[in-house]
Amino acid sequence: MKKVLIVDDNAGIRRLFAEVLIGEGYSVDTASDGLQALEKIREYVPSVVLLDLKMPVMGGMEVLNEISHSYPDVPVILITSYTNQKDVKLSLESGIVKHCISKPFSLSDLIELLNSLNVTAVL
Repeated sequence: MKKVLIVDDNAGIRRLFAEVLIGEGYSVDTASDGLQALEKIREYVPSVVLLDLKMPVMGGMEVLNEISHSYPDVPVILITSYTNQKDVKLSLESGIVKHCISKPFSLSDLIELLNSLNVTAVL
């Protein structure tokens, strides 16, 4: 089963994504900030990470840098309202980030994107 780690400081977003993705057959875990996300990634390596950029404690770009160095095979999908931000553009151009979804977006688009990724299931 593919395991998705949802990283967002908004509890409502985490809950909504989790419910939808569980309904689609994904195993889901959540983190409310970057530090918590990295702790969870060290416990298990998820199949894919849905990562918000703007979070307290540790932001998405810091988490992204750690993932890209320590877990380069884990695809990261940025979920942000800030697609014109320089860091987002550089991450997409460099290949660190596979996809970026701009808020607001359709949940069906997110599911389609996740289903299209060729990711390995976590054992």
